[in-house]
Amino acid sequence: MKPFNTLFITFSLIISFCCAFGQNKFAKISYKDDSPFTGYIINEKGDTVKCEFKKPALGPLRYKPVNSTDKFKKPSPDAVKEYFSTYDSCTYVALYADTNSSDMTYLKRLENGLLCLYEQVVIVNRDIYMNGYYYGSSNNIYVYVNKDNGTLREIKSNTLNIAGESRKKRKAYLLSLIADDADLAKQFDAEQDYDIKTLRHYIHAYNVFKSAAAK
Repeated sequence: MKPFNTLFITFSLIISFCCAFGQNKFAKISYKDDSPFTGYIINEKGDTVKCEFKKPALGPLRYKPVNSTDKFKKPSPDAVKEYFSTYDSCTYVALYADTNSSDMTYLKRLENGLLCLYEQVVIVNRDIYMNGYYYGSSNNIYVYVNKDNGTLREIKSNTLNIAGESRKKRKAYLLSLIADDADLAKQFDAEQDYDIKTLRHYIHAYNVFKSAAAK
């Protein structure tokens, strides 16, 4: 057998093995043809509408009102202000991500209360698409907070933001938002971690504190 043919066959076997391994180990179920997920939307009038949702193999969730004969369609920020489905049991809210945004986008709400915490995931590179998921892609993650439905402000991201605020300034801003809970603020000021789990903990604790104080 010629060296070229041997090399080609070996390469083909390696590719086949990697594809099979990847499908078995990393692939997730595509929900394209499964039964709809349950959930709701809040429309531009503020009405809550029970809906069915489907997750296509490619692209975002699609919805239609329960018992409607309409086709499933993508939520649009001008018509759907908020939606929730049992697909991932998360709530997404149409907001301006920052003061420079000209268009609203859907942000995942991580914490809800007087202080709200949101997450935005932006896919910046897509390499291989398989079984409804991108492999080898990279995501930019941005975390925002607002108080009493005020302007969103970014307090964390996984990107190198040379022109933006330092972690110290971002933490100081969040500290100012919870300053009226003196004990919690003291704990947060001494906190060394600044990951999403930690931020959620303190924001949730603050919301519980404010909710109890209001009773």
